Amino acid sequence: MSTMVAFASADSAPPGGARLPLPVVFLAPAVAIVFLVSIYPVFDALGLSLFRTRYAEKLEFVGLANYVALWNDPATGSAAVHSLVYAAASLALAIPLSLGLALLLDAKLPMRSTVRTFVILPWVMSQTVVALLWAWILNADFGPVVWAIHQTTGSRPAMLASPIGAMVALVVVNVWASYPQATLLLLAAVQTIPKELHESAHVDGANAFQRFRYVTFPQIKPTLAVVLIQLTLLYFNMVTLIFTLTGGGPLASTETLAVRVLKVSFEDWNIGRGAALGLVITVVNFAFSAFYVRVLKPSDPGGAS
Repeated sequence: MSTMVAFASADSAPPGGARLPLPVVFLAPAVAIVFLVSIYPVFDALGLSLFRTRYAEKLEFVGLANYVALWNDPATGSAAVHSLVYAAASLALAIPLSLGLALLLDAKLPMRSTVRTFVILPWVMSQTVVALLWAWILNADFGPVVWAIHQTTGSRPAMLASPIGAMVALVVVNVWASYPQATLLLLAAVQTIPKELHESAHVDGANAFQRFRYVTFPQIKPTLAVVLIQLTLLYFNMVTLIFTLTGGGPLASTETLAVRVLKVSFEDWNIGRGAALGLVITVVNFAFSAFYVRVLKPSDPGGAS
């Protein structure tokens, strides 16, 4: 028996006697995929952004000329404003909605499992399907929403043909498609709060709002930070939903920075300038993440005063 074990050990060892640690063997494929998908494209985009390009071909090194051109392009400033409006308005609706639904789903409701199923339904649809569905719902000729408005007011508003209406519709559709993700994360956080904390606060005379403020909110604050980061990055980098529903129009009123990258790179075929704009978005993403982590970082009760 011992001879067989020794033979197996000797057979599995490399010729030189060196052996890779087992964690390295298992982690290496995942690290390679992360490098190829997330890290290498950033450095590749950095190289592209320093060249004048024609289609996908590098022509000549121009340094920071692409960044200067973006800074001087009024369309970049407009797209930045649209991105901020889109992300801020979506967050202002999605976070309270998701938190309210999480608290509601944590309560003992009849048919709670069925309600949870309906709550997460929008999340299982792709952004393309969501955009096509809402394009039909908001169609000015035969959409059910427009039909209901026409039956009530006698007018047929073409929301997607109006700059303000298109942005409002886009925000509503985006919130409808993305709130389940935040709801599930916040629900999981709410359900980890010990019931004894709420019971003690109730015994001490705290009302529902005070229990939320002093018990629930401090406990879910780290998860709320994660949700804010995830949704902000999702909204700021979103392309498919916007491009499919409005195409950035009308009159570029819903053209965000992410959509601008797509158009500059693959409609104008200026991939160098598109790469530069993509790197700017990456820096903005890091800035947003650092801001949320700093603002919502849990306080250290044992720290120095």
